[in-house]
Amino acid sequence: MPLFLAALLGGLVQAASSIVGRVLIALGIGYVSYTGINALLGWIKSQVVSQLAGAPGTVVAIMGLLKIDVAVSIIFSALAARLVLQGLTSDKVTKMVIK
Repeated sequence: MPLFLAALLGGLVQAASSIVGRVLIALGIGYVSYTGINALLGWIKSQVVSQLAGAPGTVVAIMGLLKIDVAVSIIFSALAARLVLQGLTSDKVTKMVIK
């Protein structure tokens, strides 16, 4: 019986190390991707806002009435949500791990 337990424990340790490795790789890639995409979207949003703020006063007043700032915020929120969903449903992380 101890031989059976030793073999079972060895198999569990090997499976756990494989799972832990995959999880660590996925977390690392996910963190780097999230940080990079967050920085990129922040930079693009600041560029759009600075271009819109540089318009003449009457144009800025009209954009305020049309709620252009809300529309820009909705667009960037939709982009961020799409990128998150695309990252969660893709299988690129599992293809990177080689058995």
